[in-house]
Amino acid sequence: MDSGETGGPLAGLKVVEVSSVVMAPMAGRLLAKLGATVVKVEPPGGDVVRRIGASAAPGMSGAAHSLGDGKYNIAVDMKTDRGREELRGLLRSADIVLTNHLPSRRRGYGLDWESVRALNPRAILCTAQGYASDSELADTPAYDDTVQAASGVCDVYAKAGDRPRYAPYVMADKICALTIVYSVLAALHHRDEHGAGQWVDVPMVDVMADFTLTEQLNDFSFVPPKGPAGWHRTLAPSRSPHRCLDGWVCVLPYSDRNWRDFLRVSGALAEGEEAPFATNQERNENMEEVQAAIAAYAAGRTTREILGECGEAGIPVQPVRTLESLAGDDYLRGRGTVEEVRHPLGHTYLRTSPNISFSGAPLRPVRPATGIDADREDVLGDW
Repeated sequence: MDSGETGGPLAGLKVVEVSSVVMAPMAGRLLAKLGATVVKVEPPGGDVVRRIGASAAPGMSGAAHSLGDGKYNIAVDMKTDRGREELRGLLRSADIVLTNHLPSRRRGYGLDWESVRALNPRAILCTAQGYASDSELADTPAYDDTVQAASGVCDVYAKAGDRPRYAPYVMADKICALTIVYSVLAALHHRDEHGAGQWVDVPMVDVMADFTLTEQLNDFSFVPPKGPAGWHRTLAPSRSPHRCLDGWVCVLPYSDRNWRDFLRVSGALAEGEEAPFATNQERNENMEEVQAAIAAYAAGRTTREILGECGEAGIPVQPVRTLESLAGDDYLRGRGTVEEVRHPLGHTYLRTSPNISFSGAPLRPVRPATGIDADREDVLGDW
């Protein structure tokens, strides 16, 4: 079993992930890509994500490939004495323990802080669920959609002129996964300084409320409020990519200079004329007119023309890429951010990576995701 000593800033770190679906598994995936040795503990039937979407082999869906990247897998029946003893064996030498089980269930599995600390006082236990573990709502079931609803995300869509909606991807799970990662790394630093592990609790609704309100509280921040909540620029109904002759583009003349240059490039500003909406604040207050000017400019040009004109003027611009097109993008493919991988089971699939660079501890390629209980012998023998 590779202990991660061959590369990455987290090489040698041991992580036990007892979780399901997306949030904690994504956190474990990121820690694995940073060099940690991560063991995913699943129930005997496997994580539900293994059965979502098409599969190349039993239990090997597309999401299972991605979320299982770099991990070792063992199936443990934590409802049995034998299963709980296997889990305790893993916890005894873990640096980090991740779980998204609800508090009442954690106690029965020995994943509460008192049980983990008794086995391994240097461990960092990170629990993550909808609401804080010490609150009355601790055992409230929570999923990405319910967290978006509870944290104001859906209302942002309503304030943008639509009705309340969910973001069309698992937004809360992935943001909270990032929160798990930076939180456990902070706890590891504290352990390095003081010698003891600790319990880190990540309440999804709190995290997402803070994430949403950071800029969306805006004029409503004051007591009494100076205006309604909402970040004016992003809530404008017309704020969207614009259609051009052969596709869609994002043109973002963000700074005052960008805006003047855009008006010049588009032919809307003659030499010596003063630019309308000359400041960022004025443009935010008149976003419909600003977006209408961009739409009119894009409508009569091709993507190539827009990229050339705006690029030469230093105006931020990008074509709208489809998810499918990213798989063949020259930049992403050239860096290995998206790559074709031949799986040991015999099929080929696309693997992605955040592709962060570390000058002193370069990342290494991680092992491909494996099947249910595929690594039992390695895990129990070498952990």
